[in-house]
Amino acid sequence: LLKNYSALVRPARNPNKVSNVSMKIFLQQLLNVDEQNQLIEVNAWLKYTWNDYRLRWRPIVHDNISSLRFPTDEQQIWLPDILLYNRCSNFSANEDFDSSCRSNLVVYSTGEINWIPPGIFKISCKMDITMFPFDEQTCSLKFGSWTYHGFALDLLIDTSNKEPPIDTSTYIANGEWDLIGTSAKREVSFYKCCPEPYPTLNFHLYLKRKSFYHIFNIIVPSMLISGMTLLGFCLPPHDMSEKIGFQTTILLSVCFFLTILSEMTPTTSESIPLLGVFFSSVTLIVAMSTTFTVCVLNLRYRQYANHKFPPMIRFIFLQFIPWIMLMKRPGYRFSCAKALDEQKLEESTSLMQTTLEQLPGEKLELTRKVGEVRHRLLLIFERCLHVDQVVTKLR
Repeated sequence: LLKNYSALVRPARNPNKVSNVSMKIFLQQLLNVDEQNQLIEVNAWLKYTWNDYRLRWRPIVHDNISSLRFPTDEQQIWLPDILLYNRCSNFSANEDFDSSCRSNLVVYSTGEINWIPPGIFKISCKMDITMFPFDEQTCSLKFGSWTYHGFALDLLIDTSNKEPPIDTSTYIANGEWDLIGTSAKREVSFYKCCPEPYPTLNFHLYLKRKSFYHIFNIIVPSMLISGMTLLGFCLPPHDMSEKIGFQTTILLSVCFFLTILSEMTPTTSESIPLLGVFFSSVTLIVAMSTTFTVCVLNLRYRQYANHKFPPMIRFIFLQFIPWIMLMKRPGYRFSCAKALDEQKLEESTSLMQTTLEQLPGEKLELTRKVGEVRHRLLLIFERCLHVDQVVTKLR
């Protein structure tokens, strides 16, 4: 059967004829998803199918032998040089999966060849962690010929027996990720160096993170700590030292969860998890609250003997800001209030003179200053509505 057979020659009667290779994947298990390095590791079987017209025979003539097995390591027959483009380790299935397992090629009497090499494949996968831990990722296995262009070797998706291109009938579920769907797509690429097309097959895996673990270990504790942050504003103002200790403890707790989150997510600036933005915001709020508490505590225990009010601060807080806010400034009296006070003083003075004239035979000794006496008399006349009440107060 192998007489005058060359494994270096592509199986085509005419060199201008295209050799078709169909491909299918049997997905066994999702082994690992590395968000830090943006890698995934899968256990899968690859199925290649093509036809070699040189390997045909009549089973009746050869004792009803309908199929033969050929080892791949001896390179007795032609093999397509299909590689995983986005690989991150050695592609060879026989070396990576099990060194003792040698995947043979099955050749049928019709010339059809099936090759199903098992392997553990580590591939690169760009991940978007904005919605962590409720994110969904799409990872692809991209296969293509390394030396043959599309006019010599064409890659097709195996859809025989109306089965999906990615068989998940024997798939073992992962504890952290759910496989929510699969798909396959054929693409054709053109390069500047060559006018020929280069077909590739992309097998997509749609993954969804199981968030139950992260909810109970990250989300719930972080929400409780964030809620306790608001309790710091409910503490009594006279016990500032306890408030500072409470807020410092919360600040350290939030920083601890932020460190855990940074270790679980890739170090990239393309996408930042919203949970990390939330932790950073809480950290900023707690830090600002602690800073303001320290400032208030510093002002609370200041004494006039060792801390004087700077003139600029006095002007800003006692003159400028009250003027902007239309508030009464200390030591300032409006013009209308001054006129009312003068009119009220004249009326009170006349009432005071009338009252003094009604005092029978009593003399008042004015030993204090006139301004102080007028001020006190004004207070008496403001509170007493009748002359008899004023006389009673003076007595």
